[in-house]
Amino acid sequence: MANHKQTAKRAKQALKRNARNRALTSKTKTYIKKLMAAVEAKDLELATKLLPLTVKQLMQAQSKGLFHKNTMSHKVSQMQKAVNSIKK
Repeated sequence: MANHKQTAKRAKQALKRNARNRALTSKTKTYIKKLMAAVEAKDLELATKLLPLTVKQLMQAQSKGLFHKNTMSHKVSQMQKAVNSIKK
């Protein structure tokens, strides 16, 4: 238990941030899994529909500081490459 008002407040803030970050991380990973499943199933229509939504979600997570910007750029590049590979 916190002994000071400020440490109690910090503990509450940490819990809120942790919940928000966990939810956003989970949502981001779900988008990635759905897109990659569509690519593996060679479903071009679904993959091209999901790609912009997934990229938007990744950039949103990156802007919130959940992931490093280079990590997100790399993931976006790999997903675009995967979608383009099933176009051929």
